[in-house]
Amino acid sequence: MKTQLTAEESAKLIELGVSPERASERTFDLKDVNNLSKPLERRELLPIFTLADILDILPKEIRHNGCTYKLNIDYPPIGMVAARYNTEWDDLDSIKGYMCEELIDALYSLLVWCLEKGYVKLN
Repeated sequence: MKTQLTAEESAKLIELGVSPERASERTFDLKDVNNLSKPLERRELLPIFTLADILDILPKEIRHNGCTYKLNIDYPPIGMVAARYNTEWDDLDSIKGYMCEELIDALYSLLVWCLEKGYVKLN
């Protein structure tokens, strides 16, 4: 099970306004040739967001057009995971959702959508 985003996915969240300090992990930028020539203690560390970080940032519910949509994660029988916002009273009434093989990928896609739509309150 994948538990961390890639450096590129993490950079996308930062670009959308998520503070790098909210990332639990750090890794060296191995693609930066200039960075590799520096001594180890001077190399730049890239923030990497984890599954727990994403769950912490995602809103547990969204208010839209007078309805409350709750975060819903389930495992349909097709071997994928679904992450979406459903109304409290109707599992079929969904404002947005993603199906992916990995939970973190579905939650990441949902978080990007929430950030782009302004549903996430960033500190």
